[in-house]
Amino acid sequence: MNTFMENALTRKPLRLVRKQAHCSDETSRYTAVPIFDTETPVKPTPTTTAQQPSHRGGGGSGDGAPLRHMSLLDLVFFGIGTTIGSGVFVLAGVVAHNYAGPSASISYLIAGCVAALSGLPYAELSAAFPLDGSTYSYAYITLGEVFAVMASLCQTLEYGGASAAVARSWGSKFVDWVHEGRDQSNNPLPSGLEKFLQPGYGINPMGAIIALLCTLLLLLGVKESKMTTNVVSAAKVSLIVFMIVAGFLLASGVFPNSENNPASFSNLSPFVPPEFGSSGIIDGSSILFFAFLGFDQICNLSGEAKNPVKDVPRAVVLTLMIDGVVYMLAALALTAMVPYADISTVSAFPRAFGANGVKWAETLTAIGEIVTLPLVVLTGIQSQTRLFFAMSKDKLVPQFLGKLTFSDSRTCCGVGEKKEDTIGNLSANVKFCGTVIVILACFVPFQYIESLISAGALFLFSLTDICLLMIRYKCPSQSFLGNLSEVDDSASIFSIATVREQLSLGRLLILLNVFPFLSGVCFAFIPIASVKYSLAAVFALLTICVTVYIHRYCPEASSTRFAFEGDGYGIGKPRFRTPLVPFLPALGIFANWFMLANVGWQGIVMLVVYLFLGVVVYGGFCSGRSLTSEYESNDITTNLLPGRSSPTSSVVSSPLQEALLSGGEWEDETNGGRRDLNSDLSEIETSKSIIKFV
Repeated sequence: MNTFMENALTRKPLRLVRKQAHCSDETSRYTAVPIFDTETPVKPTPTTTAQQPSHRGGGGSGDGAPLRHMSLLDLVFFGIGTTIGSGVFVLAGVVAHNYAGPSASISYLIAGCVAALSGLPYAELSAAFPLDGSTYSYAYITLGEVFAVMASLCQTLEYGGASAAVARSWGSKFVDWVHEGRDQSNNPLPSGLEKFLQPGYGINPMGAIIALLCTLLLLLGVKESKMTTNVVSAAKVSLIVFMIVAGFLLASGVFPNSENNPASFSNLSPFVPPEFGSSGIIDGSSILFFAFLGFDQICNLSGEAKNPVKDVPRAVVLTLMIDGVVYMLAALALTAMVPYADISTVSAFPRAFGANGVKWAETLTAIGEIVTLPLVVLTGIQSQTRLFFAMSKDKLVPQFLGKLTFSDSRTCCGVGEKKEDTIGNLSANVKFCGTVIVILACFVPFQYIESLISAGALFLFSLTDICLLMIRYKCPSQSFLGNLSEVDDSASIFSIATVREQLSLGRLLILLNVFPFLSGVCFAFIPIASVKYSLAAVFALLTICVTVYIHRYCPEASSTRFAFEGDGYGIGKPRFRTPLVPFLPALGIFANWFMLANVGWQGIVMLVVYLFLGVVVYGGFCSGRSLTSEYESNDITTNLLPGRSSPTSSVVSSPLQEALLSGGEWEDETNGGRRDLNSDLSEIETSKSIIKFV
């Protein structure tokens, strides 16, 4: 058990982080500096044959990683592709009709602010650790291996599970659209085709087909899938802008409008319908929060961004801003076109245009929804492959998921001059993930696990907020007590000194997560109103107390290599820094756990069982076998730190390396010239008393 706990809480050494960020001089296909220098082209360096594309018949394969190829625009388009979809086409009508009326735009605003509470920590962590994996990697570096495994389980729900769910939803929408068109023309479908589209027993053939097409597109090549993502994302935004502008023009009376057409700005009054009130706005925001899910997938592609330190945080922030503005305007346009009581909860915008007699716009928006929604499936499968790729590098999943393949010289999408494939593709990974998602989309009814996906995403966001606090703060004990060896062990457990000694950062963060969850549980499950509100307020107050305690008494880790004030990457300005820490991450943690408690007991139980089974599998098959465990089990200090060099020596050859080794932590200690490996490689000054606590 002790061995399992040691392996589970082992953090990834920063030397390994630097190598996996493609900045090592050893076994890398990349030049070190151009990753952060936009003026120098990013190109592979001649290294081993296994890492270079082989073009001698049938392409080649090897280890390594896909070459950094994504610009800021590519990342923003990817973020838009993962987020904007059902949030406009479905949820806008549901919330406006059932919860908030015209004030659905305020619900979108609140949901966007809650998403930003976790989005900003994602932006900072992506700049600090520019490698694949998103929360999986952040948790591995700051918390430990078992937390990284739990993060990967939740990410799999958000990426792969949600992709299969969206594929099924698309399949159902496609069938409904075909039936609607046939009904209008009084031309029924042939019986054989009808049986294929709706075979019954929960089978969804069209969902499987669209997931298969997305998988084939990813297998075609990285450039092709990136181009498709950019084009479809641009088309999706253009379609939504058209819907917004057309809706406002109809409501303003610019277009000829008969007396029977409902579009009018008077539909926006009352802005907050009395039957819904302010509680309806809050309930609507809890649903619309999931319209913003997907921005974290941008961080999952940090390993492929040309300039990850600058571009990934910008892409996260820009995606959230674009989503928020688009969603709010779309909600206002929709409720101006049709009275909120008449808005369709299935196909809001097409039905709204149809109610106003604009049939061509109704058809256009219906087709646009069918054409653009599969992009969410495409980006989800791509994100899942990048997560498994990051885990394969750490030997937590089979190694074939990290193998690159290089195609023969060919044209891009059949157009232009033939070029060599220097980026590489994770073909085996794509085939595996695509096959699983196709099967799920075809046979699994997702109404039973939607709450599981929602709960997993909220847990994942809380874990990311914790990672940020871990790299920002140290344990408070030594700040209060000086030398802990001088503390009287016989002192009362209620003494100030004992309490302060026991309040390590790990335990403070446990309390910071437990109190919000208890507040949400009280609010969701206690039937007596006075007791419900009182207990929820008490636990919320305790959360505030823990946050203030961290702010006042936990010293900020500004002297470690994780300092964020300095220009560690040589990019001309400091890295992105989340404002109002620890209050903003703590508020994000509270919001995430509070909403998780309100997902329902079924979702909570399924999440606990799912994570427990995942950790059991990890303990049985992966614990002690990861790459990090191999590093820990060998005496690698002299291998990784030759000559105990200082950060200013010639060994430091890249801006990322300078950032990860900054602060002079590598100088010899007086205790025999050796230091604990964990101190040498991570320097995250947090207490491991969490082991005792658990």
